[in-house]
Amino acid sequence: MIFAVGCLSALLILVFRLIDNRAQAFSAASVLISGMALTGVAVSLTFQAQQTKAARDERDRSTHRQMIYLTMGDRALAECLEPPNAPMPFERYRQIIFANLIMGRWYAAHQLGDVDDSTLRYTLERHFRGEIGRAHWEYGRHDWLRGAIGGQQRKAVAFADMVEECYQAAVNAGPAVPTADYFTDEDVDAATPASTPEPAPPRRPRSTQPSGRGAGGHP
Repeated sequence: MIFAVGCLSALLILVFRLIDNRAQAFSAASVLISGMALTGVAVSLTFQAQQTKAARDERDRSTHRQMIYLTMGDRALAECLEPPNAPMPFERYRQIIFANLIMGRWYAAHQLGDVDDSTLRYTLERHFRGEIGRAHWEYGRHDWLRGAIGGQQRKAVAFADMVEECYQAAVNAGPAVPTADYFTDEDVDAATPASTPEPAPPRRPRSTQPSGRGAGGHP
């Protein structure tokens, strides 16, 4: 704002110096101010349009997420979506859908500039170490790449290319970590109470009655 005021003042001073006729100078200054005002209005309208589009896109994404959450918990609702490219257990289908939500979150953050290329690459390298991350990209990579190439946004193409590059690097590095090796059973062992030894049976007390023998051992 201060910079714009300074530029306007400099332009007005330049106009008055170049034009000797005072009336012509005021007329030129008026035209200049009107042009800058119209430019400011155009910039403001463009910014408002961008904000409106961002709010509309976020509303659409929120609605889509709610629908996905519903389908993840109800197999009958999941059958309303397009069928998988290959038959799979419903549990694995839920995992792939959730991995797709994670990838969509990274995509949005990268598009908005909240995540730079180096951070995204590091995140993807760790993501593709796991079995589900690779299974999701194997399942949906065609749709992601086709959507990015067919779109008009260069950042979308750059995102899809980076994901594909990190995926190929992870595959070449070795097999994925299976989900069975993600966690240990320490929590289960800690929750199970340790078995306590059974108490020993009580000893029988010694008899205090005379044994029937004399001091010499004879009856």
